[in-house]
Amino acid sequence: MVKKKHGIKNLTLCDDNQLILYLSATESGSMHDKAMADEYAVELPPKSVLRQDLGFLGHHPPHVIVEEPFKKPKNKELSFSQKIYNKMLASTRVVIEHSNSGIKRLRMIKDTIRVHNTEFRDTVMVVACALHNFRTIVRSVLAHACASLLIIST
Repeated sequence: MVKKKHGIKNLTLCDDNQLILYLSATESGSMHDKAMADEYAVELPPKSVLRQDLGFLGHHPPHVIVEEPFKKPKNKELSFSQKIYNKMLASTRVVIEHSNSGIKRLRMIKDTIRVHNTEFRDTVMVVACALHNFRTIVRSVLAHACASLLIIST
């Protein structure tokens, strides 16, 4: 029988272009998302939009617009408008999920890190985020360069 164990986790914030703007310290996987968000509070600009999932239910930073899906009530169904809202929000959250999967391209992040040194774990996560941001910026620059070439050649 295989023992189950918690991994490690970090909180990230990204923009609409998938750039990682914030990375929290590494915590054990058993820590709840909302507890991490409360412990590592981020000062966001007033009236900015924070899209979060149900793991952060109840986390509402001051002066920030929070978009989170509706939770299904016990023994009831969501209304039609709530289902539509959840679908629309899920389509915008795809950007967040893509940035998370971009970080996890570094295989060391997906696998179990057997090093118990927290500084090393934090460094590995910082490097993974930096590589993801580098990839994102290079893709953006190349896309603009290709678009410029198409305009010039036509």
